[in-house]
Amino acid sequence: MAIVIDDHHLIDVLADTTTGWLRDQVEQSVVYTTSSWYYRVASAAHRGSGTGTLSRRLARFPESLRRERIDSLPDWVGLLGPRLVVPVMATIATRRQPDALTAEALAVAVITDGSLVVSTDSPLLRSGAGDLGIEYRILAS
Repeated sequence: MAIVIDDHHLIDVLADTTTGWLRDQVEQSVVYTTSSWYYRVASAAHRGSGTGTLSRRLARFPESLRRERIDSLPDWVGLLGPRLVVPVMATIATRRQPDALTAEALAVAVITDGSLVVSTDSPLLRSGAGDLGIEYRILAS
């Protein structure tokens, strides 16, 4: 089994602060994220103002988290490259046309046969996941 986690959950996984269902899944599943979600976390770690949701969350963790886990993403967090993901993104067929972020998340879930785990509901992502038969789970972070 695989899970595809969003940027908020990526911070929790890298900081080893997951609990409950997500902690169990991280221990039992292959964990993936998207390049876009990873970029958002890295950008917030390096250039965050401290007022955005991601940079506020990162401010709670030691500086070593950025250096050890964000700048050098652990091998156990899967990150698929564009040569594999983009062709799948381009062929995603859903009732509503996905934007690039949504198409990437759906494509990674399709490629990995994974479930999408997000912290905030996205109607476009939820709809696309439903169209493609992808499990979609919202977990507050």
